Amino acid sequence: MIRWVLLTLIILSSQFAFSQKEIVIENPNQALSIGNNIEILEDKKGMYSLYDVLKRPDVDAHFIKSLQASPNFGITKSVIWSRFTLVNKSGQRLYLEIGEPVLDSISIYRVDHGTITHKRLGVYQHKSTRDIQTNLYLVDLELNSDQKCTYYIRIQNNLPLLFPLRVAPLKIFFEDNHPKDLMQGIYLGIMLVMAIFNFFIFWTVRSKEYLYYVLYVLAFAGFFSFNKGIAHEYLWPNAIWFNHFTSVFISAAIGFGLLFAESFLDANKYLPASYKTVRILLSAITFFLVANWLGAGALSTQILHSIAFLAVMYILFLAIYIWIQGSQAALFFLVAWAVMLVSALIFILQLSNVLQSDNFTRNALQVGSALEVVLLSFALAYRINYYRLEKEKYQAEVIQQLQENEQIRSRIARDLHDDIGSTLSSIGILSQVVEYQIDKNPLSVKELVQRINESSQKVQRSLSDIVWTTRQTSNSFGEVLVKMKEFAAEVFEPKNINYYFQTENLPEIQLSANKQYNLYLIFKEAINNIVKYADATEVNIEISFENSELRLFVKDNGIGFDETLIKAGNGLGNMRKRAESLGGSITILSRVGKGSSIELKVQIKQS
Repeated sequence: MIRWVLLTLIILSSQFAFSQKEIVIENPNQALSIGNNIEILEDKKGMYSLYDVLKRPDVDAHFIKSLQASPNFGITKSVIWSRFTLVNKSGQRLYLEIGEPVLDSISIYRVDHGTITHKRLGVYQHKSTRDIQTNLYLVDLELNSDQKCTYYIRIQNNLPLLFPLRVAPLKIFFEDNHPKDLMQGIYLGIMLVMAIFNFFIFWTVRSKEYLYYVLYVLAFAGFFSFNKGIAHEYLWPNAIWFNHFTSVFISAAIGFGLLFAESFLDANKYLPASYKTVRILLSAITFFLVANWLGAGALSTQILHSIAFLAVMYILFLAIYIWIQGSQAALFFLVAWAVMLVSALIFILQLSNVLQSDNFTRNALQVGSALEVVLLSFALAYRINYYRLEKEKYQAEVIQQLQENEQIRSRIARDLHDDIGSTLSSIGILSQVVEYQIDKNPLSVKELVQRINESSQKVQRSLSDIVWTTRQTSNSFGEVLVKMKEFAAEVFEPKNINYYFQTENLPEIQLSANKQYNLYLIFKEAINNIVKYADATEVNIEISFENSELRLFVKDNGIGFDETLIKAGNGLGNMRKRAESLGGSITILSRVGKGSSIELKVQIKQS
């Protein structure tokens, strides 16, 4: 009681000392922004009380005229005092709007001819203590028409401290803020629809980038619900303690944004170091978030904003890098993130008091995040289409592989029956003849045994070829080339036939197992014919690749043959059939006494 008496005496004695330009409110149909008409005192140590502000001349001397329409001190530990004198000429009762819903502590003192009234507001005060229960602070100035009064406002905040001030009749504020409430509803509606829609997609495809996207969207929606005062008004009006932990929303938005970018861009594939970088940023976010909860206050908030800036820039770098590496999905992401980057920079610069705080800068991040969420939805739709095309491509490859497997199975069955079966039958017949003639004609038996040995070797080679084909899992032409060289050496060297195998500058060629087998059999048939019938001493073998065409050329200096008289039994017909199955063409040329040549051309894909 004594304190308030002293304050009253001080106020009465200081009426003449305090001289400030009065703010006259005349227009009842328009809200007047008074930010650059008030006086500001920055209490850096938070030591001053209303008693000090009113009594001490040294404190009074530190009040300076505000130069900002919306006073903005960024992230600060200081307590900010403001004072102004209002004269009501509007003909209506006036209200004060503090257009920043997230302020920790607000004390408003009304000083009128020795009478002091005090109102306390802020996110840690129950909303029932407000004169008007809205998301913004609407304070009844108790200033009727033709009245004059002086007001002191003390504000403190751990988050960026800014407080746009407007004065008008109550009706003007409701009419003015109604469209803004509609825009907040539209924004939250967009965010929730996107989150629900993509959650159902996640539930269907179970791809983690959709889950990260949903959590990222919900974190942003939660951040702006708190930042615009909607959450305090509707979501947890009675759980005031939860306002101490609302920094989790922006931290979660940064964290899930990093995880979503890493997953969507498949960053570990293009830049393996990104995994470690993202985890370092996530650890830093968690550490300073906990520090904020433990009371680090403004410092931890400043560092969190710096980490947010680094995270946004890193994601931008990641998207550009992966796009340059050839990812089409990264281009969609890059466009969306560029919108987010511009809006985030404007918002952060406004919070840091680099840019002036106005409707545009205060709402830049909200508009940018809504646009980004919509654009990212298009990017995710592209990703779904990409998955569908990849699935169809995989299914086509599986079908093709099954068809090739069926062809291989049929070919093995045919080779077993036609080649190996007939050879084994001849071995059986020759064995019976040997058994019959072993005592009667020993000389003929020797010849028969030699034929049995040759037939056995033929069966062995055929079985080896079949086994090699069934074990073949690689599409690389290099493996069949090795087998061709081995076969040429195995056949020519015992016969003292000189051969030249030329394969210079061959690129990496992809060839299915079935095509490898047919190409190998054509080559093998050509070599066998030279050994059996050509009586050659030299053989040239060339394999080349040009204009997507694989060329096999085999030429000998043997006795040649007349193509019109030759029988299909020498394997030439099989060679032509196999060339057709390869989708290629084969040319066989020979002249009696001039040797022979075989040229195979096949269109092949190059890897």
